[in-house]
Amino acid sequence: MNMMIRLAVLGLGAAVLTPSIAAAQSSTGVGATYNLFSGTANSGTFGNSAIGDMTFTNTFTFIVTRSGVLASDFTNAASRNGLDSDIDFTSGTLTGGSLTSPLAYSRLLGEPLSLTEVWGITPLMISAGTYTLTIAGRAYGPTSTFAGNFNVVGVPEPTTWAMMIAGVGLVGGAMRRRTRTKVSFA
Repeated sequence: MNMMIRLAVLGLGAAVLTPSIAAAQSSTGVGATYNLFSGTANSGTFGNSAIGDMTFTNTFTFIVTRSGVLASDFTNAASRNGLDSDIDFTSGTLTGGSLTSPLAYSRLLGEPLSLTEVWGITPLMISAGTYTLTIAGRAYGPTSTFAGNFNVVGVPEPTTWAMMIAGVGLVGGAMRRRTRTKVSFA
């Protein structure tokens, strides 16, 4: 491979793998919110890496560029650097895009069994658009944190399925019509 092709491949790989960084739309309370969602990959992480001992609301915006199945969740860290910390989430709500009404996240794991809480949604089909996730809760301890995932996985369209089935059929037909060659060893 010559040098120009190598540079082009490396540049394309960096463009695909580097997520676009978008700041959270709004937040109340102290903290360091981040949103590393990539519209190119339709995937990314979000969260708050330093919430003080207070009630908070963080809002994250995701610009989804293609239809697909959404899988999303968020969780807190029960301790950080050996310091006790805890977050009691009170709600997680997704709005916008193709949703006709707000979608509520539900607690999948957490209090009273564990200080770590995991909240999520049942995977669902969404279309391209702008979505807003609002997370609210109460943080206890000096530096509470939470992080989440927002991933949209593409689903092949019916025409793509038809082309794949036709391709497999053509390959099968070609293999069936191929003449067999008899090999003998002297």
